[in-house]
Amino acid sequence: MSVFTHFAAGALAGSLIPIPIAAPFIGLGSHFLLDIIPHKDFEDYRLEIVLWVVAMIVLFVGGAHSTAIVLCGLFAVLPDLENLLQKTGNIRDDQKIFPGHRKGFIRHGRETGAWSVVLQLTFTAVVIVWMIRRNG
Repeated sequence: MSVFTHFAAGALAGSLIPIPIAAPFIGLGSHFLLDIIPHKDFEDYRLEIVLWVVAMIVLFVGGAHSTAIVLCGLFAVLPDLENLLQKTGNIRDDQKIFPGHRKGFIRHGRETGAWSVVLQLTFTAVVIVWMIRRNG
């Protein structure tokens, strides 16, 4: 999944948990679960990062933030740091350590068409609007 989708799912989970201490674990777990779903990853990581930053800004400006939301959202994104490092040539594909990213360990969702990107954008927008209306 895209970074902004992972962030939105993590932030949503963070808004629903009663204690922030669980946020890092739930964020990482949400990343793993979303990566199993068939999806299309962005070719241009820069666009993906811009959309993630926009999602975070809208969430914060909308007043939908708490310790649990921020932690869960950031930990949901954290595993994709190794994807960024691989795309920028800083590590090889076989050096990835997150279970959903390693070849042969746990299967990453199969590649799908462009419709997946539209679904991810829609999901992210719906989650952010809902969170702002609920928490903002």
